[in-house]
Amino acid sequence: MSEYTTISLRKEFVADVEEYIEDEPFGSVKEFVKHVVVQEMESEEGISNAEAKQIAQRLQDLGYME
Repeated sequence: MSEYTTISLRKEFVADVEEYIEDEPFGSVKEFVKHVVVQEMESEEGISNAEAKQIAQRLQDLGYME
């Protein structure tokens, strides 16, 4: 049996994602986030550490991360 954990996301972020995926074939924010993460992990290009830090800072500045 698989074990799960919980990831907390700001309600505003989840609402933004819900609006974004409204016309997409994802049944939930969870499915979309899983798809994006798996896609990024399988990408040969990936992102650099600097890009990851820049993205994290931007999400933090927008209030999506603490």
